[in-house]
Amino acid sequence: MSIINLNWKSNIFSQLKEQNCQRNGYQRLIETYNHILENNSNLQNQCFKLEKDVNHLRSINTDLEKKSESCEELEFIKNKLVNANEEVLTNLREKGELAREVLRLNHALNDLNEKFTKEEIKAQQYKTENDELHETLQSTEYHLNEVLQTNEILQEEFRALQNKIDQLQIDYNKVKPACLELEQQLETAQRINKQIEDELLVYKNQQAAMHDYENAKFLDKCQKKVELQKQDEQNIFLGDDVVFIPSMKSPSDFCQDPCASSNLSGDGYDQIYNSYDESLNRERKSIAQGLSNGGGKLLTNLVRKFTNGMHNNSNDKLYRTSTNCSMASIPTCIKASWNCTDLEVYALQFQPSGSILATGCSDKMIHLWEISSIGQQEKYCSLQGSQGAINALDFDNEGCRILAGCSGDKAYIWSYGEQKILKDTCTGHQGVIYTCKFISGTKLVTGSADRTIKIWDIYGRKCIQTLFAGSKCHDLVVLDAAGTIISGHYDRKIRIWDPFVNNCRTELQYDASITSLSYNTEKRRLLACFKDDTLKLIDLRQNKTIYTF
Repeated sequence: MSIINLNWKSNIFSQLKEQNCQRNGYQRLIETYNHILENNSNLQNQCFKLEKDVNHLRSINTDLEKKSESCEELEFIKNKLVNANEEVLTNLREKGELAREVLRLNHALNDLNEKFTKEEIKAQQYKTENDELHETLQSTEYHLNEVLQTNEILQEEFRALQNKIDQLQIDYNKVKPACLELEQQLETAQRINKQIEDELLVYKNQQAAMHDYENAKFLDKCQKKVELQKQDEQNIFLGDDVVFIPSMKSPSDFCQDPCASSNLSGDGYDQIYNSYDESLNRERKSIAQGLSNGGGKLLTNLVRKFTNGMHNNSNDKLYRTSTNCSMASIPTCIKASWNCTDLEVYALQFQPSGSILATGCSDKMIHLWEISSIGQQEKYCSLQGSQGAINALDFDNEGCRILAGCSGDKAYIWSYGEQKILKDTCTGHQGVIYTCKFISGTKLVTGSADRTIKIWDIYGRKCIQTLFAGSKCHDLVVLDAAGTIISGHYDRKIRIWDPFVNNCRTELQYDASITSLSYNTEKRRLLACFKDDTLKLIDLRQNKTIYTF
């Protein structure tokens, strides 16, 4: 700081010294000019006196010439007059030279004045720059002091954090042996569990083979009895109707199906075989009853047995029983179609009971449709209040509220029971909401184009947690009641969020952006749709793709 102060002070002193030298030169010129003016005025006075003397001598000369032409005094006066004329001419010449010198000095003085003005302007500029530099120096010193103070604070915080890290390292070293021991116990338990699962699969395969053998023997016996009864009742006429009886599927078929058998282990495996035992017992009873009542009733009982699904006639609007399906096929025809609006439809969602279909459209409305068991539709109601197009829909488990995410960066909750009103609005996103899901009866989650996922308290009407994904969230699913969230993003990643530590637990990288997600009933497999027109089946236990469509 002292070196900087000496530099600018010495610069100012040298500039002032140079300015004084320039002013001293101007002062000498001005004094010379004033001296010349004084000499000029004295010479003018002398010339004026000489002119008076000449005039006086001329008048005397005239008088003398009149009095005496031959007077010596007159000759003397003439000589004196000639000398005076010569002096006058000399004075006039000197006066002209002095006038020229005065003009030259005036021009030089004007030039010096102009230079002096320019130097004054430069001096003023230097002074202004000096003031600015002084202010800059003061501000720099102030900022330097602030930086030094901040540095001291950061050093103190760093030392405190270092102490915390050291303490955490000590705690980690204390806990590490216990963790290693627990990991070894876990590996041992996993090996034992794997052995038990292998033994269980072998046992179940043996049990399935025994069931197949018993079933084949029983069916052969029943078939022989039916043929004998048909031969005895040759006069029975069944009519023109043709009844197609679907093939029965034994547990061995389930084991041979790779899509079905991959998830059959443990409790799920036992449930399938128990359900098969129950169905086999019912089948035997129905066939025995059919044999006792005749061959025609046997076909009727078999047709009733293989009718797909059950229908609850008591309250079709709010409840529809689900049927367990062992096989699925790609649809080949349209069962029903209708125009719900003149604009685009962006979202579809069935109520948990399956009797109501919700459609989200670009007209900022949600249309609810009652769907009958044969596919006929009837408009139930329309929900209004959204400020943007509806991009995503979700029903709660109770089937009395519907959640919608719209392009106006808001999420809405409607009640569509007896009171069809807008109940709540979730505001906080900075972009379009692409997806929304109920977590429970008190919480919901939304994913947006602002690269965040927000969890909301429904009753508190506020955001209780924000997950920063770093990319647009196109779809998400809630995996369990604890709030484990799986989200698909524009950056070609699927993220699994841990509800207990509030951060991303697992990231799965792919070759294209994810557009939608869905999981199976056991929540062990995830189906992901990608922007490159592919579907991937992902095993959530191993976080690996097991099939690509």
